[in-house]
Amino acid sequence: MPAEFRFKALLDLRRQQRDEAGAALGQANDAITKVNSQIDELESERAALRGTADVSRCGDVSVDALLAHQRYDLQLQADVKGLQSTVEELTAEMDKRRTKLVEAEAELKRFEKLKENDEAEFRALESKREHAEADEVSTRRYTLQRQR
Repeated sequence: MPAEFRFKALLDLRRQQRDEAGAALGQANDAITKVNSQIDELESERAALRGTADVSRCGDVSVDALLAHQRYDLQLQADVKGLQSTVEELTAEMDKRRTKLVEAEAELKRFEKLKENDEAEFRALESKREHAEADEVSTRRYTLQRQR
């Protein structure tokens, strides 16, 4: 049975940090997806508004209705630009979180490699001890046979 890894608590902590960094990256990705879907909705609403504006220009045209359509379109356009700037901020945050995840993964790999090295060293020492015991037993048998 291998000896307990001396840095087990740190290895567990690094795994937890890696998992938390991964979850944070997922949350940022979900937020970007949500904002992008809002942008798509606003863009489709703008397209529908432009389609109705073209139809309403036939026949009697109400200046107030045209101004209201134009103001609403401008508001939708401003909302889209605001959401696009939010996506840029979220993308920057996601990049930071991705970097943090990569760093956490690298740190975890260092500790896992250290654990593997400790286990290999333990196995080598165990094997050496077993060989020494086997040699001792062989030596004793030989000396007992020689004494008879």
